[in-house]
Amino acid sequence: MNLLRRLLPCAAAAVAALLATATPAAAEERCFPDTFMFGSATASYQVEGAYEEGGRTSSIWDEFCRENNKSCANVADDFYHRYPSDLKLMADDGLETFRFSISWSRAMTWNNAARRMEANPEGVAFYHNLIDEMLKNNLKPVLTLYHWDLPSALQDELTPKGWLNDEIVDHFLDYATLIYQEFGQKLDYWTTFNEPWSFATSGYGTGGHAPGFTNSSVNTYIVAHNVMRSHAKAVQKFRQLRDSGVVRSTARIGMVLVAHWPYPLDASNPKDVAAATAQSSSTSAGSSSR
Repeated sequence: MNLLRRLLPCAAAAVAALLATATPAAAEERCFPDTFMFGSATASYQVEGAYEEGGRTSSIWDEFCRENNKSCANVADDFYHRYPSDLKLMADDGLETFRFSISWSRAMTWNNAARRMEANPEGVAFYHNLIDEMLKNNLKPVLTLYHWDLPSALQDELTPKGWLNDEIVDHFLDYATLIYQEFGQKLDYWTTFNEPWSFATSGYGTGGHAPGFTNSSVNTYIVAHNVMRSHAKAVQKFRQLRDSGVVRSTARIGMVLVAHWPYPLDASNPKDVAAATAQSSSTSAGSSSR
C-alpha cells in the first residue's frame, strides 16, 4: 500500500485531536495548502557512497571521520549506484519532491596550477542522470549546493583554512555558477546552504562536525560571515542567469536554516499568543526564498 496513504490518516487524526481545542478559523489556517509538496531529503555525503569513484576527491567529512575513528560514509546507502531503484521507491510511496545536495568534490576537482576548482565531467554527468531519473519518476528536484562537505583541497590549500578564509566566497561562486549553468533548465527549486548554523558552530566551534575545530570564540562568526557573503554572491549570480535565460524564469532560490517557528494554537487566546512569543525567543534562524 502507498506509504503516504497509510500515514496520512494517522497524521490527520492527530491533527484533528490537536485542533479540537482551537477555533474553526485557526483550524482552517492549519490545513496544508494545495501548493504544499510532500517529499524527502538527503545529503550527498550521507547517502552517495562511491567515495573514490567517478572522479570524486576527498571532502572534509572523509578526513574528519578517518582522523576521529568514526564511521565513514565510503558506501553509505550506495545511492550512487542504487538511485534508480531508490527514486522509484519514493515515487511508488507517493512522494512528490526530493531534496538532494551536490557533492562539491564530485562535481569539481582541484587544479593545482590554476589554484582553483574545475569541473569534473564524470561527476557532473552523474548529477544530470540523477535529475533526469527524478523527472522520469515525476519527482520535483530541490537542489542544495552545500550540505557541509567542503572539498578537502579548499580546506588544505587555503590559509586560513576553508570557510575561515575570505577567498572561499569566490570559490563558492565558481561552484554555484557551474551548477546553475549545468542544471538551470531542469528544475525550479534551489537552495544554497543547508543549516549553516550547524556546520559553523559544530564544525568550527565545538568540534563535533567536520573539520572539527575547537577552542575559538570567533571562528564561528568568521565562518557565518563568509557563508552569508557566499549566499549573497550566489543568489546575485542566480538572478543574473535567470534574467539571461540560463536558469528557468520560474526558478526560486533560498537557504535551508535551523529554525523554530512557533504559532499560537489559538491566535485569539492571549495565553497561546504569549506561549508562542516566548518560544520564538529560542529561534536561531529564519528563511525565505524568491
